[in-house]
Amino acid sequence: MSSLYRSILNAQGSSFSNLQSLEFDAVDDYVDCGNPTSLQITGALTISAWVKMSLTADDQTPILSKDNTTQRCFALWGCIFGVNNPRFIIFNNNTATRVNATTNIKDNNWHHILVSFIPSTSLSIYVDGVQEGINTTSIPSSIDNDAINFEIGRLSTFYHFEGNIDEVAVWNSDQSSNATTIYNSGLPNDISSLSPVSYWRFEGTGTTATDSGSGGNDGTLTNGVTRSTDVPT
Repeated sequence: MSSLYRSILNAQGSSFSNLQSLEFDAVDDYVDCGNPTSLQITGALTISAWVKMSLTADDQTPILSKDNTTQRCFALWGCIFGVNNPRFIIFNNNTATRVNATTNIKDNNWHHILVSFIPSTSLSIYVDGVQEGINTTSIPSSIDNDAINFEIGRLSTFYHFEGNIDEVAVWNSDQSSNATTIYNSGLPNDISSLSPVSYWRFEGTGTTATDSGSGGNDGTLTNGVTRSTDVPT
């Protein structure tokens, strides 16, 4: 399917269109989603996000986090410690358990990342619909519930995303069996039927990131996050 045809489908689809993403400057901007009860997930967890990392992104670039390096629940990195492959980390009793992907996504192209935690069983990570990593060793039974906000594009005040992020969704369940469906051959589609707790599409205007999920956890565009028409196609 050509990029032009996909763009037409996006713009003219009868019930779903994806016309905007958020662009982050790697300096100080992020989306603050707060710490509502529905995002204090300690059991099964799935996170989905579309990302386009700049070629000049820092060697430690977070996509999203509930982690400020002291209060630590989980974090999804686009690259970390100079390795340009996504990494998902959860914390139990402040001890990290992680899983790594194998694709270098620091290439200024759109990629879909999906990560899943199944308590006492596995951590898994998918890139563009393909499982690239799974960890089944000493998987904890739960994730810590520290009092830290869910943030998109930032981890603490030290690490910031450079590039675009779109269509972020969170579930309190394992959605790994739906990884291919959510990826949808590289074109975001309506995943509301999968009942995400939070689903930030980044459509609209102003500084509110509307949550289309069941939790109603609207985020706040902070420090000048800009809206962009650069979207996955």
